[in-house]
Amino acid sequence: MFNTIGIISKPFDPVSKGTAAELREFLEDQGVGVVDDSALIAEQADLIIVVGGDGSILNTARTFVDNNIPILGINLGRLGFLADVSVGQMFDIVSKVLKGKYTKEERCLLSCQVEQEGQIVYQSVALNDVVINRQDALKMIEFDVYIDNKFVNNQRADGLIITTPTGSTAYALSSGGPIMHPGVNAIGLVSICPHTMSHRPLLVPGGSEIVVRIKDDSEGVSIHIDGQTSYPVAPGQEICVRQHGSFIHLLHPQDYDYFEIIRSKLHWGSKLS
Repeated sequence: MFNTIGIISKPFDPVSKGTAAELREFLEDQGVGVVDDSALIAEQADLIIVVGGDGSILNTARTFVDNNIPILGINLGRLGFLADVSVGQMFDIVSKVLKGKYTKEERCLLSCQVEQEGQIVYQSVALNDVVINRQDALKMIEFDVYIDNKFVNNQRADGLIITTPTGSTAYALSSGGPIMHPGVNAIGLVSICPHTMSHRPLLVPGGSEIVVRIKDDSEGVSIHIDGQTSYPVAPGQEICVRQHGSFIHLLHPQDYDYFEIIRSKLHWGSKLS
């Protein structure tokens, strides 16, 4: 039983705000406490309902991953990979969730640190991916990749995507990476437009530590966390990525089918016109 539910809506979005207000009224009529302040959610909530889309869930996951609060996503638009409950189903599905009728799924995140001479200068977590690329010039960057302290290769490319299974259907997929089922304990490395075709997507065990060292002649490099936040990386700095110590738990309707969502989003089986 969920006694206190945190509701998160999209900032500056009147549709999201209005839907969240309707949901709040519904929950309070059920005798459920509702909070919408981040500090109160972290302290009191035993469930978070996100009214928005996949982007809102990405931000919520990064914010509350260490609080061990399950997340349910209400999608305001088309079916999402993460937010898979439509507004039309909202009251019905939430009622069932309150009665314990749901599917619970664990998703891993990545912990990312930028280090210089052994000192951490930036750190964050990502549910989808950590992307290393250059934003301000049409020029390749050069970097070395190490996995568990073993040299893998030197690359000249537009960048590198380090992805979770969740993120494998995002930027990594459009760059030629494989789809990873969320239950797979792995991390994917997908090069962005590599200089040589021999650099192919690589999957490594989930417990691996990945270190990317930016070469001295590569300037203007940034890392991007879930496509929502960024940080500039100087030549000579190292980017260290590993699985985060905590997981998030997504709640889905009882009839949730991952492959049905994949078919719908990627249009598998659709006829070409």
